[in-house]
Amino acid sequence: MVGITMVLTMAICIFGAAALFAWLSRPFSDLIPVMAPVVNEAPVEPTARESAQAAPPASNVIVQQEQPTPPPAPAAAAAAPASASPEAFTPTHQIGASQSVNFRSGPSRSDPIIVALSPATPLQYLNEDQATTNPEDGTRWMKFRVESGQEGWVREIDTEPYHP
Repeated sequence: MVGITMVLTMAICIFGAAALFAWLSRPFSDLIPVMAPVVNEAPVEPTARESAQAAPPASNVIVQQEQPTPPPAPAAAAAAPASASPEAFTPTHQIGASQSVNFRSGPSRSDPIIVALSPATPLQYLNEDQATTNPEDGTRWMKFRVESGQEGWVREIDTEPYHP
């Protein structure tokens, strides 16, 4: 009987702690640094050696190595809009929270996280904002650009005016 009581007590403690964590993580989700997954944009092609190992051996077959394609010319980078260039970055706000804040792709905590921004990260306000429908999110979301050129959304309550 003592064993069953111990098992029930441990189960209540474990599931109670999990429920408490789930309940508290919702209002504090923008203060918990979560790294966005890194996506490899360029497909990786097998090397000539891997291709030769994967192919069945054949007689009188000449394997010709392909020349790697050069990286895109700098002219492609110049074709980007001037507003996205790091030179055009003029900070107007900064992260005012004492912990990292999630930089999101849209004005909602359900939108994907781009990156977690550390305190005092400079931000450039893009004159776009949206009121929140959830009172736990604060009063409004603001659209910003960071020095790297990425654009995203941060809650107004997590920002303050920029001071160098």
